[in-house]
Amino acid sequence: MVGIGDKPLAVISAGQQSSSWLEMQDEPVALSSESIHRVVDGATHESLLYDKRDSQVTSAAIEQVVDAVRTERPLIR
Repeated sequence: MVGIGDKPLAVISAGQQSSSWLEMQDEPVALSSESIHRVVDGATHESLLYDKRDSQVTSAAIEQVVDAVRTERPLIR
């Protein structure tokens, strides 16, 4: 798999997944040296989009990546 260098990357995972699925998320996280991985406890893939609490985590990660690109500052871990 080809990486993306130090471009900001956020991976958001639903917490209601098997531990093997969550471990597989380390692969996309490793694509960038400037990445974050957030696991939302109790979330499903659907709730990351449609549940108010869970989707706020998704939105915040998007905003964080956009801010890192605009300001050329590292992601907040």
